[in-house]
Amino acid sequence: MDVMALARDRQVLVVLGDGGVGKTTVAAAIATRLALSGRRVLAVTVDPANRLKDALGLSGRPGVEEPVPLGALGPVATGGALSAMVLDAATELDRLVNRVAPSDEARRRIMDNVFYRKAVTRMAGTHEYMAMERLLEALESGRYDLVVLDTPPERHALDFLDAPDRLDGLLGSEAFRLFVGASAGLSRVGLGAVRWRSVVLKGIGKFAGEDTFLATLDFLLAFSPLFDGFRERAVRVKALLSGKSTATVLVGRPQPGAATRLRDAADELARRGLLPSVILVNRVHAWPPPGCALPQGAEVDVDALRETLLAEPALQIVDREALARLATEAGVLALEYREDATEDAGRVAEVREAVAPVPVVAIPLMRGELRDLTALATLVGYLDAAI
Repeated sequence: MDVMALARDRQVLVVLGDGGVGKTTVAAAIATRLALSGRRVLAVTVDPANRLKDALGLSGRPGVEEPVPLGALGPVATGGALSAMVLDAATELDRLVNRVAPSDEARRRIMDNVFYRKAVTRMAGTHEYMAMERLLEALESGRYDLVVLDTPPERHALDFLDAPDRLDGLLGSEAFRLFVGASAGLSRVGLGAVRWRSVVLKGIGKFAGEDTFLATLDFLLAFSPLFDGFRERAVRVKALLSGKSTATVLVGRPQPGAATRLRDAADELARRGLLPSVILVNRVHAWPPPGCALPQGAEVDVDALRETLLAEPALQIVDREALARLATEAGVLALEYREDATEDAGRVAEVREAVAPVPVVAIPLMRGELRDLTALATLVGYLDAAI
């Protein structure tokens, strides 16, 4: 897989896929490969499971861009550097308010609001909006050439991609602006007088995901001086995600129905103007397995394996019956693996047919979990070798 070609002239790589397909580790490997090749890369996860920190050895402190020691993985091209961070909605919202509030008084009014302190980080879309803000901030800082964004599982990832439109649609709507403007002079006691404005309340519900109108309105009134800035940044992120500066990588596994699921996911992305740049079918049983000395197309010969073990001088201290059982059991496992590889190859072929002309790349199954930089280096090698 030519990772450098995938990222050429790009500022953002968005990695999407269902939960459990290895999306986070693939995103980490792609970010590492690009950094080793000389790019300044930030890897960001918005997956609440935060598995990225395990692969990259992060402390897990939310919102902190931590350097990854690439030297442990091999030679690094001039200029190459990798940082990674775990995105947390509450931390990002605090950073945002501190950065854009026009005064200390405005900042205190927002951050002291009961809705902000108790509910805002749980309201629908907050995680996606904060990821959007951090993405733009990172790119405009000049510290990075590229951001690799590991998204939540597919449905929530699409929420992230829709976030700019949703925020722009809400903040730009005439009803919302009229409502906030008309409500700005109301006292806390008088807020109940506007309950009858059901159309506006429905719009606020989309933004907040909460039915508690009074607390929401207090919060929105405190935030209202910042709305124009939010909307302007949402428009910029939308242009970035739908433009040529962004590549999308869709990750799946060779499971039953994979072709249909990946085709449907690709169609969902296409409807958003984001045709996948590549589809990675991850954790594919390959025959022969990576690192195995067997020649391509080799068959499993249990009898030959048994004879080899019985003839090995170093194993003569082992009971011959035990060696024979070992050979039989190893042969059975190899035959099962070979069958899995044949089945996976068929499913990869089905995916290629279903999503054509989008390129499809098969990534071999790794032995064990990806938990450290050594294992990450192995996966980076698989990316380089994959076709």
